[in-house]
Amino acid sequence: MIRGEKVGLREVRRSDLANFLQWFNDPEVTQYLSMSLPMTEMAEEKWVEGLAERANTDVHFVIVAIDDDNEVSIGSIGFSGFNNKDHTATFGIAVGDKQYWNKGYGTEAARLIIDYGFGELNLHRINSNVYEFNERSWRMHLRVGFTEEGRQRELIYRKGRYWNLVRLGILKEEWEATKNR
Repeated sequence: MIRGEKVGLREVRRSDLANFLQWFNDPEVTQYLSMSLPMTEMAEEKWVEGLAERANTDVHFVIVAIDDDNEVSIGSIGFSGFNNKDHTATFGIAVGDKQYWNKGYGTEAARLIIDYGFGELNLHRINSNVYEFNERSWRMHLRVGFTEEGRQRELIYRKGRYWNLVRLGILKEEWEATKNR
């Protein structure tokens, strides 16, 4: 497990399926994700089983809140689309347990995995995407050092209108310069 002060990142287990189904079938959670409802148990099982096959292109963890040695699963985090030639990957996070929103858990988890990506996976660059209406995610990305690099105009339809997708990136040298702030 990758441990921080109040969160840890651990491997995905079959026992996580119930939480994934709850989180990823909650419209309040999925409005910020590029997935559509409903998420079936069979589809989620297939995704978990396929993690080993995608080990060269994806790495995923469960975010756990750590409190007095108790661990509560609160979300998922990872990298997808590894490009081994260019040393890049795309970051994604979902804090599915809404009790843990706006309390810094996602920010700490992001810092842990970004450090893992640059340190252990030897990435040079990490990409990410945020829907412009997702202010919480936008602020978290800026706090951990991402820079806006562009926008895809009116790419998604949510909340009765079209929204931009904001493209962000962080380089290893930028992370090294800011990670201890």
